[in-house]
Amino acid sequence: MPMSSGKTKKLLIAGGGTGGHVLAGIAIADEWCREFSDCKILFVGSEQGLESRLVPKYGYDLVKLKIGALNRVSLKTRLLTMFKLPFSFLKATWVLIRFRPDAVIGVGGYASGPVVMIARILAPIFGIRTAILEQNSVAGFTNRMLGRWVHRVFCAFEAGATMFSAPKVLISGNPIRSSLKRLPPSSGVPFTLFIFGGSQGAGGINTMILDALPFLKKEGVEFIHQTGVNDFERVSSAYQREGVPARVEKFIDDMGSCYEKASLVICRAGASTLSELASVERAAIFIPLPTAADNHQEKNARIFEDAGGAIVIPQGSVSGAQFAEKIVALKNDSKRIHSLETNVRPFYRSDSAEMIVKDLSKA
Repeated sequence: MPMSSGKTKKLLIAGGGTGGHVLAGIAIADEWCREFSDCKILFVGSEQGLESRLVPKYGYDLVKLKIGALNRVSLKTRLLTMFKLPFSFLKATWVLIRFRPDAVIGVGGYASGPVVMIARILAPIFGIRTAILEQNSVAGFTNRMLGRWVHRVFCAFEAGATMFSAPKVLISGNPIRSSLKRLPPSSGVPFTLFIFGGSQGAGGINTMILDALPFLKKEGVEFIHQTGVNDFERVSSAYQREGVPARVEKFIDDMGSCYEKASLVICRAGASTLSELASVERAAIFIPLPTAADNHQEKNARIFEDAGGAIVIPQGSVSGAQFAEKIVALKNDSKRIHSLETNVRPFYRSDSAEMIVKDLSKA
């Protein structure tokens, strides 16, 4: 039952960029609204990120900052970002003074930087509790900077906690959408591959699947494939050319039903994806994004693999025939599939969002 404290409890969630960052923020926002009957939520993100589409879809208000990247980008982009930063800090200050949040949490992405930093400066004046969420096993550039100043650092992985001051850290797990639930073991009949590359799609994964398709088409495998917007035509044409029936979509909103049908998931290794797979208990082959900052996706994935909860295949490390052979071997080994499903389970924390909200709402 939601609590009533006699005043409106306000939470500001800063950051975004990727679906993983945004959806973690939405999970926290949903829990905040469950905890407090009288509450307000405000998201602050960038103009380019997925928050522009996802946040309004879930019914929350969004303020956008004009901001770019500073890490692993060209000199031109870095200079342009430096030019925009003063304006971003000014707008962040205006938003914070106007909204007067009780708590501010940065969920990753460059937009969280100015907002969380200004919130920490204003914290003694307005009584703001500040925090960041580090979803990966290796902290990103923005979070490494903010972690020195905020009151609390929430970490999804024990490995990620080593980059921050120990007294600040709380191992919270990674909050995910409450619509996803634990599923019964997959039946394997029909054996269904669910392939996706995150919110933006993944050309590298798509290519690996298409290379394997000629070797899989007679194996009785069914396909659900989220391609991303840019790769839809290439992928859908390849399935048609090979004569393989498949559900091919640019973007899939109803992930829950796809996980339910999946016998094996083939995907990237972003933090949100890992937590979702653990929550629904599905076997997976992770193909980490090779250009991820600090190679954090492969490091995330190897933690799961070391625990027997997933298989990791680096992008481009196998031929189409070899990739198909690995998939068919799993199709014919139901014990291995169920072992992967069982071993991924401990990586999910059902109380992650609740833990974060209770800590954020401390006076």
